[in-house]
Amino acid sequence: MSTFGTYRTAYSGMYTNQAALLATSTNLANVDTTGASKVQVTSADTSTTRSDGNTAVSGVTVASITRSRNIYLDSAYRAANADSTYLSVKSGNIEYIDTLLSEYDTVTTDDDGNTETVSGVETVINDFFSAWETLSTSQSSNEDSNRVAVVTAASDLITLLTAIDGELQQLQADAVTAVEDGVDTLNDLAAQVAELNKQIVQAETGGSEASYLRDQRDALLDEMSSLVNITVTEQSNGSVTVTLGGGTLVKGDKANTLAVDGDGSADDPLKVIWAASGNEADITSGSIAAYLEDADQTGYETIDASDLPYDFNTAATSSITTLRQTLNALITTLAISINSLTTSGVDADGNAGLAFFTAIDASKPLSITNIQVNPELVSDSNKVVTSTSSASNDYSIASAICDLLSDTSLFENAGSSLNIINFYAAITTWLGSAGDTVSGNYATQAALASQLDYQRQAVSAISIDEEMSNMIKYQTAYAASARVVSTIDNMLESLLAVF
Repeated sequence: MSTFGTYRTAYSGMYTNQAALLATSTNLANVDTTGASKVQVTSADTSTTRSDGNTAVSGVTVASITRSRNIYLDSAYRAANADSTYLSVKSGNIEYIDTLLSEYDTVTTDDDGNTETVSGVETVINDFFSAWETLSTSQSSNEDSNRVAVVTAASDLITLLTAIDGELQQLQADAVTAVEDGVDTLNDLAAQVAELNKQIVQAETGGSEASYLRDQRDALLDEMSSLVNITVTEQSNGSVTVTLGGGTLVKGDKANTLAVDGDGSADDPLKVIWAASGNEADITSGSIAAYLEDADQTGYETIDASDLPYDFNTAATSSITTLRQTLNALITTLAISINSLTTSGVDADGNAGLAFFTAIDASKPLSITNIQVNPELVSDSNKVVTSTSSASNDYSIASAICDLLSDTSLFENAGSSLNIINFYAAITTWLGSAGDTVSGNYATQAALASQLDYQRQAVSAISIDEEMSNMIKYQTAYAASARVVSTIDNMLESLLAVF
């Protein structure tokens, strides 16, 4: 190799190592920047063709300056992240429901000082039937107060169940709001990704990589994956195409918009649609999918006498709806059964018996949102029906109502006949089992997402120790190449001095 060829080789070493040092300083500057990926310089040999037709290595050059990123790990993480956030919402809502029911529980202490937690719903049911039991064994001296006690216990039962139902309705309303907010956020993120696509394509026209812009885009894509099940495909020009269940959310510098349709009621279910076409978006995971499911009121329906015995099942998409329908079935079945008895008897004055429970809005059927103790009984407890006749000490209706507590013909579950207490116990057992299942699945999925994130961070994260080591290595290599250049300069100066 000629003297000037050696000079060129040494200079190429200085140039390449200077580029590597610049990349290292960029990494160090971004070490605390969230989402920043490590930048690496890839070098390649340069060659020249000799006069004899053979090639010879003549130095080194910068082949590329790129981010350290694994697109397959990114894709796997985003899929796992969508599943994890979906399960997080489902688990959180079931946990809230369980906490809600627990707020109404009571703690009892026996003579030995042992404590026991008793379901609040079960307590008020027992109190209600206990009031009827007391009335059925009344003496004339305390019958009036016992009639009042029955009305009060019934009011307490309705108050508790409707309070729980109100909390559950609010939870579903919150789910509707969360879907609307989530869709707004997703549309905003999609628009930002489309804008970054445009900037990246422009910045990389000359062949360089816009690492900073790509990092911003990846952070947005990660955030989108927590909302819905996206698929990301990078194009040859550096832009990405983002799809959602087969529909295109982002392509190049264009973003399609999603919208929310429906109000979440059983008659007008909530759904996310493509704004342009009106077609429903296929959302299967992410927090939006979970909130869509929990907002769904399909399965909540009114019950009449022809539906008895009520068959309890958990087929509803929403666990919130399942519990709402259970409470609805409990109070409605009880009301229908008691009304059929009281309307067949007579009151204390010998008048035809009135329904014990009535609808608040008479134009609508009885339900947990439309039920009250008959106002006439509240104002005049003598109208509480306890007997089939005006005969003294006839408490046959009151006794029949007491028997409803153990009546297994009112409810069914998985082929088994249940009384009212066992019916409520069945739903709480289901709730506990469902909570354990979804909580366990969430823990597993969250661990998987964390592991995948750790793996991709191992590829792209910036390490101060590694960058300082690289800086020393590139500085040393740069200095060595510079020393070669200096040596050649001295040789040439000595040579010229001879002449």
